[in-house]
Amino acid sequence: MNQQQLKRRRLLQRFATVSLLGSGHLAMNGKMSLIGSALASSNSYTALTDYKALVCVFLYGGSDSFNMFVPGDSALLDSYQSTRGALAVDSSSLLTVSGGDVQFNSQLPRLHELYESGELSIVRNAGNLIAPVTRSDYLNNSLNIPADLFAHNHQQEQALKAFSSQPTTVVDAGWGGRMADLLQDANQGAPLPPTFALDGSDWFSPGNVTKPVRIGSNGLGTLADLDTATASGATAARRDSLTSLLDVAYNHPLIREASISLDRTRELSRELDTALDAASEFATSYNSTSKLASQLRMVARLIRSQSVLGMNRQIFFVGIGGWDTHDNQTLRLNELLPSLDQDLYDFQQTLGEIGRGDDVCTFTSSDFGRTLTVNGDGSDHGWSGHYLVMGGGVNGGQLFGAWPSFEAGADDDTGDKGRVIPSLSINQIGGSLARWMGLTESDTNQIFPDLGNFSNDWQNNIQLFS
Repeated sequence: MNQQQLKRRRLLQRFATVSLLGSGHLAMNGKMSLIGSALASSNSYTALTDYKALVCVFLYGGSDSFNMFVPGDSALLDSYQSTRGALAVDSSSLLTVSGGDVQFNSQLPRLHELYESGELSIVRNAGNLIAPVTRSDYLNNSLNIPADLFAHNHQQEQALKAFSSQPTTVVDAGWGGRMADLLQDANQGAPLPPTFALDGSDWFSPGNVTKPVRIGSNGLGTLADLDTATASGATAARRDSLTSLLDVAYNHPLIREASISLDRTRELSRELDTALDAASEFATSYNSTSKLASQLRMVARLIRSQSVLGMNRQIFFVGIGGWDTHDNQTLRLNELLPSLDQDLYDFQQTLGEIGRGDDVCTFTSSDFGRTLTVNGDGSDHGWSGHYLVMGGGVNGGQLFGAWPSFEAGADDDTGDKGRVIPSLSINQIGGSLARWMGLTESDTNQIFPDLGNFSNDWQNNIQLFS
């Protein structure tokens, strides 16, 4: 092999890594997985001809949702304020709702509006669970306690893979990706996988069979540039060099497959870029300084492009950091909450604008909740928290789950810091979302295997949809 051939081979090997493993701009819809195996399903989803999409909004760091949504009951409110101390939200500024069961932080007026209009619901007191847990179970180190509680990376991974009862090292795919493995049948003939990730690498989107499209808030970037017909100068030279490399006939099967894979990736990037160009303008404006707003705007463009892309099911992942409020919590939440409020509201307004308000379900998730007690001027890593579900024909204006006691050292506390033991599993939320997306009960139980540890009627505790 001469030196020129060696250079070509090494370059194609690098491109193969980008396209096959999804570490670049566009990941291929691969048919094999190096780790893990595809879910075995006897069900076909080719009959799903309507459109639905799921959007996971992950709040990295562990969001203090106890200060987002506060009980309306006076006794619980007194307990909340007593335990939270200096962290408690001023009751005079809370936004009340019809029925009075919940009050919103005054920094969330738009989400309050969506709740009142029936476009948003709240799931209370949910967290990472293998099975129902009591204080005694926790103190006695029950086998039902998820490993590495209160640790950011481990809890993020467990939440996004939905395999709390198994070591995360043996679970390769996220629950969004495992859903995509099954639902790709609904996207008959679509060239792209169902999953789109807009926040870099994540544990939610990769499947055992499908690999997500990883796309930036502004589009595809470099790969699209290399395929631009009007490119000039250095860009055109790089494009022409790449084309020449791809046109070379190779005998080695891996090099040949790498060349075909990259060429297909360029083709798919061209199709996606064309579809996005036709879906760039909305009447709703977004906060140009907000990372979350930029991601959600791109999600809206991809949703608007679904008919062009031939997709009946899409799954999206977006994320935003800054929620690890160990100190200066009140000041930091005063910055984080208004942005979250505006960005989610603008996204829901855009979905209404394009006629998809009831076809897209957006939900929040996080590492964990936070302690009820104050550590000075912040809170520590907790367990249970509150989450919201928006749009998608949700049973809006309702609360699911039960409020905790808000008492430090009570029966729902792991100790005396107000680390609240969840009464609902985050996998119950995921299971409800999977059923809404059209998955059968048996396939839902495969994706969320720990659901079998809850009662057979677990869905009755969290009827997010009619």
